[in-house]
Amino acid sequence: MDRLKDKVAIVTGAGSGIGRATAIRFAVEGATVLVADLDGDSAAATAAAIEEAGGRAAGLAVDVGAAEQVRAMIDEAIRRFGRIDVLHNNAANTNLADAAKDVSLLDFNVELFHKNMDVNVVGGILAAQYALPHMLETGRGSIIFTSSSISIGADIAQFSYGSSKAAMNWFVKAFAVNFGKRGIRCNAILPGIIETPPFQKWAAGTPGMYEAFQSVQNSPAFGTPEEVAAAALFLASDDASFVNGITMLVDGGMTCTIPFTNVVRNFMGNEAG
Repeated sequence: MDRLKDKVAIVTGAGSGIGRATAIRFAVEGATVLVADLDGDSAAATAAAIEEAGGRAAGLAVDVGAAEQVRAMIDEAIRRFGRIDVLHNNAANTNLADAAKDVSLLDFNVELFHKNMDVNVVGGILAAQYALPHMLETGRGSIIFTSSSISIGADIAQFSYGSSKAAMNWFVKAFAVNFGKRGIRCNAILPGIIETPPFQKWAAGTPGMYEAFQSVQNSPAFGTPEEVAAAALFLASDDASFVNGITMLVDGGMTCTIPFTNVVRNFMGNEAG
């Protein structure tokens, strides 16, 4: 407890899923949290849950794809709380209708590519840009991006989403290189298959999807938002004071295998897990 005592944190995309779990965990550990989400009602609900549990929070409707709203978010955190110690750029475009347009390189959707870059990458870059002067005043700060395990390998779909997350990884290292000597750390979390509302909705609409994805897991279950939040807490806290510029996989070991692992597993039977 109290690993973030007296710190002020901003968490975007915090109305549900990983962002909500992270905002709540940060608050439990002593942080004052500005809860930002595209859905203002969801942001308010997360902030209310924090305050009902005895924490301190405020909700704010923010479209991270709009630069002026990102700047206003940083200004609001300073106006309300006077400082920024942790910035968790978690918001992403997880719209299932958009994902359905991102399935063919022969019909590459340029408009969607730019939207994903704006929301998934540029929004976080701008938030960091606007927050950094305040962090530099105190000589310390932690910037965290929620990337994805899809960023480290090609897929047969989600080209715009995956490439945006790969670009995010590059900027994480760029921020670490440019500001690490001045006390600002920047790291990324790369979740695997997490039981978030978008994943549950997507899997529920595709028969056999849960079983298919479970077959590539090297853990007994999919991840939870709370398990990702635990990783975010570590990176936000002073426990990670010497951790800078990393891309931390939180995927239950899904990406640690070689491609034919499941072939061997099926031939060997249950003894192989």
